[in-house]
Amino acid sequence: TVAGGERRAEAAALQQKLSEQIQSHAGDEDTTDEDLADAESLRRELEDAAEDASARRIDDPVRMYLSQMGSIPLLTREEEIRLAKKIETTRMIFRRRCLENDYVVAQAVDILRMVSTGELPFDRTMRISTAETNAKDKIAKRIPVNLPTIEALLRLNRGDWDSLEKARAAGDEPGATIIRARIAARRRRMASLTEELSLRTGRIIPLMRKLRSIAKKLHDLEHELRKVERNPKRYDPDDVTVMREELDGLRALVLDDPAGLQRRVKDLGTVFWEYEQAKRDLSGGNLRLVVSIAKKYRNRGLSFLDVIQEGNTGLMRAVDKYEYKRGYKFSTYATWWIRQAITRAIADHARTIRIPVHMIETMTKLRNIQKLILQNTGMEPTVEELAERASMSAEEVRRVMKISRHPVSLDRPVGESEDSYFGDFIEDAATDSPGDSAAGEMLKQRIEQVLKTLTYREREIIKLRYGIGDGYTYTLEEVGRIFKVTRERVRQVEAKAIRKLQHPVRARKLQGFVDTAVYKETKIESTTAETDEQE
Repeated sequence: TVAGGERRAEAAALQQKLSEQIQSHAGDEDTTDEDLADAESLRRELEDAAEDASARRIDDPVRMYLSQMGSIPLLTREEEIRLAKKIETTRMIFRRRCLENDYVVAQAVDILRMVSTGELPFDRTMRISTAETNAKDKIAKRIPVNLPTIEALLRLNRGDWDSLEKARAAGDEPGATIIRARIAARRRRMASLTEELSLRTGRIIPLMRKLRSIAKKLHDLEHELRKVERNPKRYDPDDVTVMREELDGLRALVLDDPAGLQRRVKDLGTVFWEYEQAKRDLSGGNLRLVVSIAKKYRNRGLSFLDVIQEGNTGLMRAVDKYEYKRGYKFSTYATWWIRQAITRAIADHARTIRIPVHMIETMTKLRNIQKLILQNTGMEPTVEELAERASMSAEEVRRVMKISRHPVSLDRPVGESEDSYFGDFIEDAATDSPGDSAAGEMLKQRIEQVLKTLTYREREIIKLRYGIGDGYTYTLEEVGRIFKVTRERVRQVEAKAIRKLQHPVRARKLQGFVDTAVYKETKIESTTAETDEQE
């Protein structure tokens, strides 16, 4: 490469300069200690340049990462505290504004109820500060006290929402204002009671995303109903009635109108972005700390770049858990988390336990037999063939072969030019092929066509129940609340819609996709079975 040629030219120039300096002083009795020091300094410079050029050739991805990291300025103690305060403040505002919505609080109550019954793990669901002693016991005692109060406030707000709708319909704006104030006061109370139970932020973020999907659904329904007003003859009156019912049901679910919910979601998005940005700034200013710690864990079975990446995950964990009020520097606190992440990764992915001598001898014996069979037959031997030739059981051969594996970094350069990496040649099973993407788009279009043959109510219930569109599935109770019908009625409509979709005329349009899915599933199962057999 051009960069490689420049480094080689630089090293050659240094070597020529050193040679000329040595020759100029050869046999010179007037050579001073200063001249010798200059020559020694030049020699060291040449060695460092050669070592640096070699290191750059070997660890090119590391060099690129370090050069990018060097552009990020270090943080002072004051900047660290400022960012830590910003993270704390934005997180608190984000949580508070999320929990001031009745739908989010209702979902949070369901999560807390599952924690109290043991369906969800306490430590993984609740946020417990290390600064507080007996925090877990305190929260566990608060749950049975706070939850009934929150549920009672939710019921009162639902009753007031119905009163608010009647006041709006009657044009009683002063009465509507009083009701809104009561609802807002209860929301603040519910948010405070929920915050006392210290639900993890990671559990609240998905609720915010679901609220955002409901806001989008409300916006789409409003847009569709405005089109109905402009051209009512194009729409079935029954479908329009169901659309209005769904709009009212979604508003009753979140106890907010579309415009107010849109403002809330937009505000939440802004605060959440500020929260994430502050976390990125704090972690970015401490990337050098990760590299300095990662250097101590070289040659432990993972490549240097993999060690750095694992250390970065520990750094992000430290950003989430840092408590600046305790007086520690962030680097002091983060060091433990970075080391923990690196050592755990090495324990999970590298060979940290020394293999006994007799096991190494067995591994060597199996490799020799494997090479011999390959030379004689031109084919890789099976586990059973190796076991027979080595006078061992097949299970023992599998165990020895599993021990002898070495991890390979995905960023390892391939070839002399080092233009490509090992990971470039591995299939990404998580990414769809162009054919699969095209088939997915066709499937979406066919599903839309088939769903359009149903009534509006049936179509919307199927979409809500199976997460078609926004990816979120709704329970029978939630769908019933949206359409103002019982859970049993929702189940009946859903069953009727599915029976319609199973009709040969409709099912024939999707038959090809079902056959393809079955073929892929069979292929995956056979590949997995082969992999398990090889292991």
